Amino acid sequence: PLEEFGFVGAHGDSVFGWLQKPPAFDPAKQYPVIYLLHGGPQTEFLDVWLARWNYQMFASRGYVVVAVNRHGSTGYGQAFTDSIRGDWGGKPLEDLQKGFSAALERYPFLDPTRASALGPSFGGYMINLIAGVWNEPWRCLVSHDGNLDEGFAYFATEERWFPEWEHGGTPWDNPAGYAKHNP
Repeated sequence: PLEEFGFVGAHGDSVFGWLQKPPAFDPAKQYPVIYLLHGGPQTEFLDVWLARWNYQMFASRGYVVVAVNRHGSTGYGQAFTDSIRGDWGGKPLEDLQKGFSAALERYPFLDPTRASALGPSFGGYMINLIAGVWNEPWRCLVSHDGNLDEGFAYFATEERWFPEWEHGGTPWDNPAGYAKHNP
């Protein structure tokens, strides 16, 4: 079964994550870790079966899966979700770092020397950011459809409202908002 754990995240807020153990789990062994980062940024990991980025799919190959609902996630209230506006690389990254540390501290069967982080969309953006600012302890980073350059991404989407709201205007009106946490 999926197990929930909590920790103190950015700004002292309560943040929660999920842990999925592999079949035939043995608490005396150490397991490689898959750290899943969800997209959105306004979505959340739930205790549900997912067709994509499925915890059990990764766990079935012998990994322990850790997934954190960081700032920007839904399920904590609108203020928590909106709190990353203009701060994509701030509170979300801090929560991911604190969540990974909390999981390592709580679960001695996690092997931090065999850890990989994976994410789609906003999760992929976070993977790209992590590659530049938090590249340890990762043995592998997988970015699926994550932005590398927020300014360029503005011109590659038909959805203009979202980046303008998140980054405080257009790239030409507020270039600093797009550059602030650019991977």
